Amino acid sequence: MKKLITLFVLATAAWGAAAQTWQDAFLFSENVYSGTARTVGMGNAVTAIGGDPGSLVFNPAGSAVASYSQFSITPGVTFSAASATGTILPGDTRPIGFADQYQTGYARAKLPNVSFVTTYETGRRHGIKRYSLGFSYNATNNYTHRFNAAGVNLDNSYAASLASSADGFAKDVLGAEDWYYYGDASRMPAWVDMVGYRSGMINSVDGMDGAYIALTESMDGQGNFRLAAPVFQQYGRQSTGYKSDFVVNFGANVSDVFYFGVNLGVINLKYNQVQYWQESPESEDEFPTIGYSDGTTARFSNLLMQQNYRASGTGLYLKAGVLWRPTASLRLAAAVQTPATVRITERYGYKGQVTLSGKASPSASSPEDEWSYQIRMPLRVNAGLAYSVGNAAVLSADYEFVNYGASRYATLSSGDDSFVETSFSGVNADISANLGGTHMLRVGAEVKPHPAVAIRAGYNLTTGAEKEFASLLRHAFSLGAGWSSSGSFYLDAAVRLRTVPAEYLIPYYYYVATDPNRYYEKYIREDVITPEIEVKSMFVDALLTLGWRF
Repeated sequence: MKKLITLFVLATAAWGAAAQTWQDAFLFSENVYSGTARTVGMGNAVTAIGGDPGSLVFNPAGSAVASYSQFSITPGVTFSAASATGTILPGDTRPIGFADQYQTGYARAKLPNVSFVTTYETGRRHGIKRYSLGFSYNATNNYTHRFNAAGVNLDNSYAASLASSADGFAKDVLGAEDWYYYGDASRMPAWVDMVGYRSGMINSVDGMDGAYIALTESMDGQGNFRLAAPVFQQYGRQSTGYKSDFVVNFGANVSDVFYFGVNLGVINLKYNQVQYWQESPESEDEFPTIGYSDGTTARFSNLLMQQNYRASGTGLYLKAGVLWRPTASLRLAAAVQTPATVRITERYGYKGQVTLSGKASPSASSPEDEWSYQIRMPLRVNAGLAYSVGNAAVLSADYEFVNYGASRYATLSSGDDSFVETSFSGVNADISANLGGTHMLRVGAEVKPHPAVAIRAGYNLTTGAEKEFASLLRHAFSLGAGWSSSGSFYLDAAVRLRTVPAEYLIPYYYYVATDPNRYYEKYIREDVITPEIEVKSMFVDALLTLGWRF
């Protein structure tokens, strides 16, 4: 088995497109912190530093460190670069498909941080000398990513996977059933199969109601289906969106030695994903003509299936933190964030289009389905230390622990919004079995060669959340610089490079019903080896902070 994170995409959403998975629990719960250009430039190792508005999300006590009020805004851009190609199975000499190496770049503008902190002096020489009130919007994940894969397949096809998924259902069900029918399972095929049939990607076999053949297939004299000729396949996925925390902060300074603070955090999540599957003949002349009941004939030219998926959610949490200065140079700090219960609404739908030579090109679209549930995101604990050399330099280190195996799905009860896990017992067991704790080490440094100029660097190391691949590490490297005027204005810039383990995806499977009388309960056919795609990705974030002290 490859020692890399594996994510299987069940392309024929009949068996999981509208279902929550343990992978989704990690996707929505994971934090990939942004911040101000200063915090990012220092690797976000700011739990024990404070003073910068971007540090509020890490340690609420940090707002009370600065003796002034401030406002900052941080626009930025994220660039993703991906390389996708088919993998070669052990003992084989070629990929099953998608053998072309495809490079894809994608960039989107972001607003990683906006913060305002105001401080109030109490006039005391001891005890609470100063307290602060702050508001901060900070991005905690960025879903910008795109990849495309392509290549010739000599063995199987996406269209044929739809036919295997649809087998057993009556053609009037695929072609005329109401999309929202809820009743007898024999009349509830997957939407993607219904779109495939209504757009002509799959057709019923004459005299065999409940049997389907794909546009990419032909039938031999023994009634066996096979790929008619090599097909050129394309598969791609694009995601956009973000997860962000809006925090209301209170912090207090006790005798310039001890600081404490608390955040009320509101999580806001937006995730959008588009997937597509496209197939066309490698050579159109190699495909047989198709005869239709109206007497017309045509040749298969192209098919395109697209799935649109959107998720949005909001939730609340509390975070408390402390910071201690035992000496003028040393700072120690810690913070804990409560589990957050986030209500998520998901929506998805399919569009299918077939192009034929010699016949009008059919198309079909499903409506957009919608459902809601809750997810409880796990507790977070972080600690840090910082050491300063006068006003010339500061070194810092943070440690953060999160147990993603504690994430839980739940439904809303019929009478109130209480957390009810019963209907998600299976996937919650999968979360516990597959996900565990992650350890994040963040280190940073800031050097001031001149009182108005700062040079920064940072590094992050994060262990894998998936238990089987916990040793697979994520890395982030950052550089930054800052300038502060003699007045109130300051300017910071930072760039960060993030690497992630390779991702393996299977864009479609063939399906089979082990019991012909229960054809609506299908399983993956293990005797058909469909393509596997390796996706290698890296990300670059660039940020610019404009700030004012007053």
